[in-house]
Amino acid sequence: MTVHLKLDTQNFLQQYWQRQPLLIRGAFADFNDPIEPELLAGLAMEDGVDSRVIENHQGQWNVQHGPFSDYEAFGESGWTLLVQSVNEWFPAVQSLLQPFRFLPDWRTDDVMVSFATEHGGVGPHLDQYDVFIIQGTGTRHWRVGERLTGAAEHCPHPDLKQLQSDFVATIDTVLEPGDMLYIPAGCPHEGVALEPSLNYSIGFRAPNSAEFIAALADVLHQTEQHYPRYRDPAALQAGTAFRVDSEQLNAVKSFVQHGLSEAQLDIALLQVMSQSKRPLPQPDDVISEAVLAQALASELLLCRTPGSRILLGPQEEALYFAGERWPLAPEQHDFVTQLAQQWDDCELTDYASHLAHDHNRALVCELLQAGVFYLVQEEGEPS
Repeated sequence: MTVHLKLDTQNFLQQYWQRQPLLIRGAFADFNDPIEPELLAGLAMEDGVDSRVIENHQGQWNVQHGPFSDYEAFGESGWTLLVQSVNEWFPAVQSLLQPFRFLPDWRTDDVMVSFATEHGGVGPHLDQYDVFIIQGTGTRHWRVGERLTGAAEHCPHPDLKQLQSDFVATIDTVLEPGDMLYIPAGCPHEGVALEPSLNYSIGFRAPNSAEFIAALADVLHQTEQHYPRYRDPAALQAGTAFRVDSEQLNAVKSFVQHGLSEAQLDIALLQVMSQSKRPLPQPDDVISEAVLAQALASELLLCRTPGSRILLGPQEEALYFAGERWPLAPEQHDFVTQLAQQWDDCELTDYASHLAHDHNRALVCELLQAGVFYLVQEEGEPS
């Protein structure tokens, strides 16, 4: 499935990205839903799928988490089914991410799909991430405001956070199939379905500093490099054992801030940025060069795993994927660029000339072993 986005991306980045919300009418011409409501409902019945139903009946809010066995108890109106990371389960939903690759791959989070019955919604709220909302089948009434600072929030249900007061809407409109909203982090918004409808939310992750530092620490702990250990300042004075004076505190701060070289920090950050949101599926067997040679002879497809990230750093001296770093030789540049750009399935034989080289075969074996790519028969059966 190929979808084309009607958007001046350069103007968007200069005028709107992380600044102000935007309504794009007809962002996707002749938009066709990549998933049916029945399939979405079926997915939410599976273990390991992050799903929830939010109900609002006469002002009473309720939240239930999946997996679900049926939906009859929710009635005909006033509820919304939300399913995270649907792109990891349905290739057609994964295709919705490709038009947004004018933004950094590492920032892309997932595609959340929601099905709402008439009057369904989740209430006025804030998100701490940037999101594009594509209208699928049906219609929804949306209100969006400018970014709020320090807005009071409350929880009408322990699993649901909403704005405590109403907000001033700068966008007040009804979305029809193919229309799209861009909502920056911190901008209040509310959508209410006017009829049974589907929405596709393209989210961009924005970890806070504590989350980033925690992930960075995990990566650093797993490396085999030797990092410096703390030493007291040379002019340490005898004093009260339980009191930390300014000199000691400054010494510790300096140690934490400068304990890594620039190169070490760059590598660790790129490893963190290349991590997938969820663990990638691992192959059942070891992917050796012999297995790869057999795959070439069998004319299999090389497919990128939804949710995987492949990054090249500023110096392009290494490829980063699934939290790992793979050093590159200069002659691999064209090959790894093609791999990183690949989004749609392609025949493995398209890379035959590159795979004549040992270092490229070793890299592809590692990418397959890490679950970043997988091999499949053309008719769609996994290899």
